[in-house]
Amino acid sequence: MATTLADLEARLTAMEHIAAIKELQSRYWHNVDRQKLDDVRNCFVEIGAVIDMQGVPPCNDREDFIKVLKANGGKPGFHSLHTGNNPFITLTGPDTAYGVWDAFFIGIDVGDRLTYQLSGEYKNNYVLKDDRWYIQTQRFLQTSLLVQSIAEDGSPKVVTFGLPDDSVFDK
Repeated sequence: MATTLADLEARLTAMEHIAAIKELQSRYWHNVDRQKLDDVRNCFVEIGAVIDMQGVPPCNDREDFIKVLKANGGKPGFHSLHTGNNPFITLTGPDTAYGVWDAFFIGIDVGDRLTYQLSGEYKNNYVLKDDRWYIQTQRFLQTSLLVQSIAEDGSPKVVTFGLPDDSVFDK
């Protein structure tokens, strides 16, 4: 079967959309880690965003999510790094997509003397508006969690180990 110019154009467009979604998700994690909360806000649709992340209070819009980030990480002395791996992105329509990501998070809260190590899975829905992709629904399930408190002498004490903990970021 011969490949037509229209087939090649459709495949190229699909690859461009998938690359843009990968860039969006990376931008989201980068901005969370840099505490650039206005840029995090702009990763989500303006109306109708749903953020449901295990260990974080559910948010029915992006403003609620920004409040949670400010309370849990958007403060001086909180340093973090998110990595997203093994993305599976499916274009579900001309302006919609679904993505699954493995993720790893490490954080240090100098003020509260805590360290975090967390892994899990993101299952997100994306939407294309005005030639730009946005996160419409973000769901995250923990697969492992390690929280340690650090004593004045530098010695760690395990607070939570192994299993997911719904309350760890529930402030």
